[in-house]
Amino acid sequence: MKRSFCRLPLFWKIYLPTLAGLILYNEYLIHLYHSFQWAELQCETDSCVKILFVADPQILGNTFDKKLYWPLANFDSDRHLKRTYKRAVQHTSPDVICFLGDLMDEGSVANDVQFAAYFTRFVNIFSQPTANTIMVYIPGDNDIGGEGLETIKFDRVLRFKQYFNEQEETAIEPMLRFLNVNRISMTLPLSTTPSTEEQQPYTVLLSHMPILRWADPFTYKVIDDLQPSVIFSAHEHKSLYVKTHRNQLAQGTNFVSLNTERGSRHEVLEFNLDYLKDTRELLEFVVPTCSYRMGEMKIGYGYAMFDGEKLRYTVLWTAQRFYQLAVYSMMLIPLKLVCGQIWCGVLKRYWCCCRKRNRNYLPLPLA
Repeated sequence: MKRSFCRLPLFWKIYLPTLAGLILYNEYLIHLYHSFQWAELQCETDSCVKILFVADPQILGNTFDKKLYWPLANFDSDRHLKRTYKRAVQHTSPDVICFLGDLMDEGSVANDVQFAAYFTRFVNIFSQPTANTIMVYIPGDNDIGGEGLETIKFDRVLRFKQYFNEQEETAIEPMLRFLNVNRISMTLPLSTTPSTEEQQPYTVLLSHMPILRWADPFTYKVIDDLQPSVIFSAHEHKSLYVKTHRNQLAQGTNFVSLNTERGSRHEVLEFNLDYLKDTRELLEFVVPTCSYRMGEMKIGYGYAMFDGEKLRYTVLWTAQRFYQLAVYSMMLIPLKLVCGQIWCGVLKRYWCCCRKRNRNYLPLPLA
Protein backbone atom coordinates (compact mmCIF):
# COMPACT_ATOMS: atom_id res chain seq x y z
CA MET A 1 0.00 0.00 0.00
CA LYS A 2 2.80 2.42 0.94
CA ARG A 3 4.76 1.61 -2.23
CA SER A 4 1.65 2.08 -4.37
CA PHE A 5 1.03 5.50 -2.82
CA CYS A 6 4.67 6.54 -3.38
CA ARG A 7 4.37 5.67 -7.06
CA LEU A 8 1.42 8.01 -7.52
CA PRO A 9 1.94 11.30 -9.36
CA LEU A 10 2.48 14.38 -7.22
CA PHE A 11 -1.06 15.62 -7.88
CA TRP A 12 -2.64 12.56 -6.26
CA LYS A 13 -0.19 12.65 -3.34
CA ILE A 14 -1.50 16.12 -2.49
CA TYR A 15 -5.12 15.77 -3.55
CA LEU A 16 -6.07 12.52 -1.78
CA PRO A 17 -4.84 13.47 1.75
CA THR A 18 -6.43 16.92 1.35
CA LEU A 19 -9.75 15.39 0.36
CA ALA A 20 -9.63 12.88 3.22
CA GLY A 21 -8.87 15.62 5.76
CA LEU A 22 -11.66 17.79 4.37
CA ILE A 23 -14.22 14.99 4.65
CA LEU A 24 -13.11 14.23 8.22
CA TYR A 25 -13.49 17.88 9.19
CA ASN A 26 -16.82 18.55 7.43
CA GLU A 27 -18.56 15.33 8.39
CA TYR A 28 -17.33 14.85 11.97
CA LEU A 29 -15.00 17.39 13.53
CA ILE A 30 -17.13 20.46 12.69
CA HIS A 31 -20.14 18.97 14.49
CA LEU A 32 -17.99 18.14 17.49
CA TYR A 33 -16.61 21.69 17.53
CA HIS A 34 -20.08 23.29 17.48
CA SER A 35 -21.37 21.03 20.26
CA PHE A 36 -18.45 22.12 22.47
CA GLN A 37 -19.55 25.74 21.99
CA TRP A 38 -23.14 25.18 23.13
CA ALA A 39 -24.26 26.59 26.47
CA GLU A 40 -24.85 24.24 29.39
CA LEU A 41 -28.10 24.76 31.34
CA GLN A 42 -27.93 23.36 34.87
CA CYS A 43 -31.01 22.63 36.97
CA GLU A 44 -31.25 24.49 40.28
CA THR A 45 -34.52 23.01 41.56
CA ASP A 46 -36.29 19.67 41.48
CA SER A 47 -39.04 21.06 39.24
CA CYS A 48 -36.85 21.35 36.17
CA VAL A 49 -37.99 20.60 32.62
CA LYS A 50 -35.66 20.68 29.60
CA ILE A 51 -37.18 21.29 26.18
CA LEU A 52 -35.63 20.97 22.73
CA PHE A 53 -37.36 22.89 19.92
CA VAL A 54 -37.14 21.72 16.30
CA ALA A 55 -38.40 24.25 13.77
CA ASP A 56 -39.01 23.97 10.02
CA PRO A 57 -36.99 20.82 9.19
CA GLN A 58 -39.00 20.54 5.94
CA ILE A 59 -37.56 17.25 4.77
CA LEU A 60 -37.40 17.39 0.98
CA GLY A 61 -39.92 15.70 -1.24
CA ASN A 62 -39.76 14.13 -4.69
CA THR A 63 -42.15 16.38 -6.62
CA PHE A 64 -40.95 19.98 -6.73
CA ASP A 65 -37.25 19.36 -7.41
CA LYS A 66 -36.81 17.69 -10.80
CA LYS A 67 -33.04 18.12 -11.09
CA LEU A 68 -30.90 15.08 -11.75
CA TYR A 69 -29.14 15.37 -8.41
CA TRP A 70 -32.31 15.39 -6.25
CA PRO A 71 -31.64 11.93 -4.71
CA LEU A 72 -28.22 13.16 -3.58
CA ALA A 73 -29.75 16.42 -2.27
CA ASN A 74 -32.37 14.51 -0.26
CA PHE A 75 -29.75 12.14 1.12
CA ASP A 76 -27.41 14.93 2.20
CA SER A 77 -30.20 17.00 3.76
CA ASP A 78 -31.58 14.02 5.71
CA ARG A 79 -28.11 13.03 6.85
CA HIS A 80 -27.26 16.54 8.05
CA LEU A 81 -30.55 16.83 9.96
CA LYS A 82 -30.05 13.45 11.60
CA ARG A 83 -26.50 14.22 12.71
CA THR A 84 -27.25 17.66 14.14
CA TYR A 85 -30.44 16.44 15.85
CA LYS A 86 -28.54 13.57 17.47
CA ARG A 87 -25.88 16.00 18.76
CA ALA A 88 -28.53 18.36 20.14
CA VAL A 89 -30.32 15.50 21.92
CA GLN A 90 -27.07 14.23 23.42
CA HIS A 91 -26.22 17.72 24.67
CA THR A 92 -29.61 18.58 26.18
CA SER A 93 -31.05 15.23 27.34
CA PRO A 94 -34.52 16.79 26.89
CA ASP A 95 -37.65 15.85 28.78
CA VAL A 96 -39.77 17.25 25.95
CA ILE A 97 -39.07 17.71 22.22
CA CYS A 98 -41.39 20.12 20.41
CA PHE A 99 -41.65 20.17 16.62
CA LEU A 100 -43.00 23.56 15.54
CA GLY A 101 -44.45 22.73 12.13
CA ASP A 102 -43.34 22.53 8.51
CA LEU A 103 -42.05 19.04 9.17
CA MET A 104 -42.21 18.22 5.45
CA ASP A 105 -41.60 20.40 2.42
CA GLU A 106 -44.34 18.79 0.32
CA GLY A 107 -46.68 17.45 3.00
CA SER A 108 -49.69 19.45 1.87
CA VAL A 109 -49.40 18.35 -1.77
CA ALA A 110 -48.31 14.73 -1.23
CA ASN A 111 -50.66 11.84 -1.87
CA ASP A 112 -51.13 9.16 0.80
CA VAL A 113 -48.35 6.93 -0.54
CA GLN A 114 -45.85 9.81 -0.69
CA PHE A 115 -46.86 11.08 2.75
CA ALA A 116 -46.29 7.64 4.27
CA ALA A 117 -42.82 7.52 2.70
CA TYR A 118 -42.03 11.03 3.99
CA PHE A 119 -43.25 10.07 7.46
CA THR A 120 -40.96 7.02 7.50
CA ARG A 121 -38.00 9.23 6.60
CA PHE A 122 -39.00 11.77 9.24
CA VAL A 123 -39.15 9.32 12.15
CA ASN A 124 -35.85 7.82 11.02
CA ILE A 125 -34.25 11.27 11.22
CA PHE A 126 -35.98 12.57 14.36
CA SER A 127 -36.31 9.47 16.49
CA GLN A 128 -37.54 9.44 20.08
CA PRO A 129 -34.44 9.35 22.31
CA THR A 130 -36.01 7.45 25.23
CA ALA A 131 -39.40 5.97 26.08
CA ASN A 132 -39.91 8.74 28.67
CA THR A 133 -39.23 11.62 26.25
CA ILE A 134 -42.44 13.46 25.39
CA MET A 135 -42.75 14.27 21.68
CA VAL A 136 -45.04 17.15 20.70
CA TYR A 137 -45.93 17.84 17.05
CA ILE A 138 -47.84 20.76 15.56
CA PRO A 139 -48.49 21.33 11.83
CA GLY A 140 -47.22 24.07 9.55
CA ASP A 141 -48.51 25.47 6.29
CA ASN A 142 -46.34 23.04 4.31
CA ASP A 143 -47.96 20.15 6.19
CA ILE A 144 -51.67 20.99 5.92
CA GLY A 145 -51.85 23.88 3.44
CA GLY A 146 -52.41 27.58 3.97
CA GLU A 147 -49.19 28.90 2.43
CA GLY A 148 -49.82 31.97 0.28
CA LEU A 149 -53.04 31.50 -1.68
CA GLU A 150 -53.19 27.78 -0.93
CA THR A 151 -56.26 26.79 1.08
CA ILE A 152 -56.18 24.60 4.16
CA LYS A 153 -57.24 21.07 3.28
CA PHE A 154 -59.34 19.26 5.88
CA ASP A 155 -58.17 15.82 4.78
CA ARG A 156 -54.54 16.98 5.15
CA VAL A 157 -55.29 18.25 8.67
CA LEU A 158 -56.83 14.90 9.62
CA ARG A 159 -53.97 12.96 8.03
CA PHE A 160 -51.37 14.95 10.01
CA LYS A 161 -53.23 14.24 13.27
CA GLN A 162 -53.38 10.53 12.50
CA TYR A 163 -49.70 10.18 11.65
CA PHE A 164 -48.20 12.47 14.30
CA ASN A 165 -50.81 12.09 17.04
CA GLU A 166 -51.26 15.85 17.25
CA GLN A 167 -52.70 16.97 20.60
CA GLU A 168 -54.38 20.23 21.53
CA GLU A 169 -52.90 20.15 25.02
CA THR A 170 -49.95 18.34 26.59
CA ALA A 171 -49.51 18.56 30.35
CA ILE A 172 -46.24 18.15 32.22
CA GLU A 173 -47.61 17.82 35.75
CA PRO A 174 -47.56 19.83 37.85
CA MET A 175 -45.42 22.54 36.27
CA LEU A 176 -46.23 23.07 32.59
CA ARG A 177 -48.95 22.71 30.01
CA PHE A 178 -48.34 23.05 26.29
CA LEU A 179 -51.19 24.42 24.18
CA ASN A 180 -51.34 24.00 20.41
CA VAL A 181 -52.41 27.28 18.77
CA ASN A 182 -53.00 27.19 15.02
CA ARG A 183 -52.80 30.65 13.48
CA ILE A 184 -53.07 29.11 10.01
CA SER A 185 -56.62 27.92 10.63
CA MET A 186 -57.27 30.51 13.38
CA THR A 187 -58.23 27.83 15.90
CA LEU A 188 -57.57 27.51 19.63
CA PRO A 189 -57.46 24.36 21.75
CA LEU A 190 -60.82 23.42 23.24
CA SER A 191 -59.40 22.43 26.61
CA THR A 192 -58.15 25.74 27.98
CA THR A 193 -59.08 25.57 31.65
CA PRO A 194 -55.95 25.62 33.82
CA SER A 195 -55.42 23.45 36.83
CA THR A 196 -57.44 24.26 39.97
CA GLU A 197 -54.46 23.66 42.23
CA GLU A 198 -53.05 26.51 44.28
CA GLN A 199 -49.99 26.78 42.06
CA GLN A 200 -51.23 26.75 38.49
CA PRO A 201 -48.91 25.42 35.78
CA TYR A 202 -47.17 27.81 33.42
CA THR A 203 -48.88 27.98 30.04
CA VAL A 204 -46.58 27.47 27.05
CA LEU A 205 -48.11 28.24 23.66
CA LEU A 206 -46.79 26.43 20.60
CA SER A 207 -47.57 27.98 17.23
CA HIS A 208 -46.06 27.53 13.82
CA MET A 209 -46.57 31.18 12.87
CA PRO A 210 -45.65 33.94 15.34
CA ILE A 211 -48.58 35.13 17.47
CA LEU A 212 -47.40 38.61 18.43
CA ARG A 213 -46.36 39.57 14.91
CA TRP A 214 -49.87 40.88 14.18
CA ALA A 215 -52.19 42.83 16.49
CA ASP A 216 -55.39 41.29 15.14
CA PRO A 217 -58.49 39.94 16.92
CA PHE A 218 -57.02 36.42 16.90
CA THR A 219 -53.93 37.60 18.80
CA TYR A 220 -56.01 39.34 21.47
CA LYS A 221 -58.25 36.28 21.80
CA VAL A 222 -55.21 34.04 22.29
CA ILE A 223 -53.78 36.32 24.97
CA ASP A 224 -57.04 36.90 26.84
CA ASP A 225 -58.34 33.32 26.72
CA LEU A 226 -55.11 31.39 27.24
CA GLN A 227 -53.00 33.87 29.24
CA PRO A 228 -49.64 32.49 28.04
CA SER A 229 -46.52 32.55 30.16
CA VAL A 230 -44.38 32.29 27.04
CA ILE A 231 -44.87 31.60 23.31
CA PHE A 232 -42.63 29.54 21.02
CA SER A 233 -43.12 29.80 17.26
CA ALA A 234 -41.26 29.24 13.98
CA HIS A 235 -42.06 29.85 10.27
CA GLU A 236 -39.64 32.78 9.72
CA HIS A 237 -36.51 30.57 9.74
CA LYS A 238 -34.62 33.12 11.89
CA SER A 239 -33.78 33.38 15.59
CA LEU A 240 -35.90 36.20 17.05
CA TYR A 241 -37.65 37.20 20.24
CA VAL A 242 -39.86 39.96 21.59
CA LYS A 243 -40.92 41.08 25.06
CA THR A 244 -43.74 43.58 25.12
CA HIS A 245 -46.84 44.63 27.07
CA ARG A 246 -50.35 43.78 25.99
CA ASN A 247 -51.26 47.47 25.82
CA GLN A 248 -48.43 48.10 23.34
CA LEU A 249 -49.49 45.50 20.77
CA ALA A 250 -51.52 47.99 18.76
CA GLN A 251 -48.36 50.10 18.27
CA GLY A 252 -46.61 47.15 16.61
CA THR A 253 -44.09 44.65 17.93
CA ASN A 254 -40.42 44.77 17.10
CA PHE A 255 -38.84 41.32 17.03
CA VAL A 256 -35.13 41.41 17.83
CA SER A 257 -32.48 39.02 16.50
CA LEU A 258 -31.38 36.58 19.17
CA ASN A 259 -27.90 35.09 19.50
CA THR A 260 -26.93 35.92 15.92
CA GLU A 261 -23.88 38.09 16.59
CA ARG A 262 -20.53 36.36 16.87
CA GLY A 263 -19.91 37.53 20.43
CA SER A 264 -23.33 36.45 21.73
CA ARG A 265 -24.09 33.33 19.70
CA HIS A 266 -24.24 31.14 22.81
CA GLU A 267 -25.72 33.63 25.25
CA VAL A 268 -28.39 32.37 27.67
CA LEU A 269 -31.43 34.59 28.28
CA GLU A 270 -33.16 34.29 31.64
CA PHE A 271 -36.65 35.48 32.60
CA ASN A 272 -38.77 35.28 35.74
CA LEU A 273 -42.17 33.95 34.66
CA ASP A 274 -43.94 35.15 37.82
CA TYR A 275 -42.64 38.68 37.25
CA LEU A 276 -43.84 38.61 33.63
CA LYS A 277 -47.28 37.49 34.83
CA ASP A 278 -47.51 40.23 37.46
CA THR A 279 -46.50 42.94 34.97
CA ARG A 280 -48.69 41.45 32.19
CA GLU A 281 -45.72 41.32 29.83
CA LEU A 282 -45.72 39.00 26.83
CA LEU A 283 -42.72 36.95 25.71
CA GLU A 284 -42.31 35.13 22.40
CA PHE A 285 -39.36 33.27 20.89
CA VAL A 286 -39.07 32.47 17.18
CA VAL A 287 -36.93 29.35 16.79
CA PRO A 288 -34.60 29.24 13.74
CA THR A 289 -34.85 26.54 11.13
CA CYS A 290 -32.64 23.50 11.55
CA SER A 291 -32.41 22.80 7.80
CA TYR A 292 -29.83 24.41 5.53
CA ARG A 293 -32.18 23.78 2.59
CA MET A 294 -34.28 26.76 3.72
CA GLY A 295 -31.59 29.09 2.38
CA GLU A 296 -30.51 30.39 5.79
CA MET A 297 -26.83 30.42 6.69
CA LYS A 298 -27.56 30.39 10.44
CA ILE A 299 -29.41 27.25 11.42
CA GLY A 300 -29.91 25.49 14.73
CA TYR A 301 -32.24 24.31 17.49
CA GLY A 302 -33.94 26.09 20.36
CA TYR A 303 -33.17 24.95 23.90
CA ALA A 304 -35.22 26.04 26.91
CA MET A 305 -35.26 25.12 30.57
CA PHE A 306 -38.13 25.76 32.98
CA ASP A 307 -36.59 25.72 36.43
CA GLY A 308 -39.03 26.79 39.12
CA GLU A 309 -40.23 30.26 38.20
CA LYS A 310 -37.22 30.83 35.93
CA LEU A 311 -37.05 30.35 32.18
CA ARG A 312 -33.70 30.06 30.42
CA TYR A 313 -33.37 29.96 26.66
CA THR A 314 -30.53 29.68 24.17
CA VAL A 315 -29.91 28.59 20.58
CA LEU A 316 -27.81 25.58 19.63
CA TRP A 317 -26.23 26.70 16.36
CA THR A 318 -25.06 24.01 13.95
CA ALA A 319 -22.61 23.90 11.05
CA GLN A 320 -23.24 26.06 7.99
CA ARG A 321 -23.57 23.31 5.43
CA PHE A 322 -23.57 25.62 2.40
CA TYR A 323 -19.91 26.50 3.02
CA GLN A 324 -19.01 22.83 3.23
CA LEU A 325 -20.80 22.01 -0.02
CA ALA A 326 -19.08 24.95 -1.72
CA VAL A 327 -15.67 23.61 -0.68
CA TYR A 328 -16.60 20.16 -1.98
CA SER A 329 -17.55 21.73 -5.31
CA MET A 330 -14.18 23.49 -5.49
CA MET A 331 -12.41 20.22 -4.82
CA LEU A 332 -14.13 18.70 -7.84
CA ILE A 333 -12.60 21.25 -10.23
CA PRO A 334 -9.02 19.86 -10.29
CA LEU A 335 -10.43 16.32 -10.34
CA LYS A 336 -12.49 17.14 -13.43
CA LEU A 337 -9.46 18.64 -15.14
CA VAL A 338 -7.31 15.59 -14.48
CA CYS A 339 -10.06 13.19 -15.54
CA GLY A 340 -10.60 15.29 -18.67
CA GLN A 341 -6.93 15.01 -19.56
CA ILE A 342 -7.02 11.25 -19.06
CA TRP A 343 -10.08 10.85 -21.27
CA CYS A 344 -8.57 13.09 -23.93
CA GLY A 345 -5.51 10.89 -23.97
CA VAL A 346 -7.65 7.76 -24.31
CA LEU A 347 -9.74 9.24 -27.10
CA LYS A 348 -6.69 10.52 -28.94
CA ARG A 349 -5.00 7.15 -28.69
CA TYR A 350 -7.86 4.97 -29.90
CA TRP A 351 -10.37 7.08 -31.78
CA CYS A 352 -8.69 10.21 -33.09
CA CYS A 353 -8.30 10.00 -36.86
CA CYS A 354 -5.59 12.66 -36.80
CA ARG A 355 -3.06 10.60 -34.87
CA LYS A 356 0.21 9.71 -36.54
CA ARG A 357 0.29 6.45 -38.42
CA ASN A 358 3.25 4.23 -39.42
CA ARG A 359 3.97 4.52 -43.13
CA ASN A 360 5.97 2.28 -45.45
CA TYR A 361 8.24 4.29 -47.75
CA LEU A 362 9.73 1.30 -49.65
CA PRO A 363 9.89 1.80 -53.45
CA LEU A 364 7.02 0.49 -55.48
CA PRO A 365 7.72 -2.78 -57.35
CA LEU A 366 8.50 -2.50 -61.08
CA ALA A 367 5.86 -3.69 -63.48
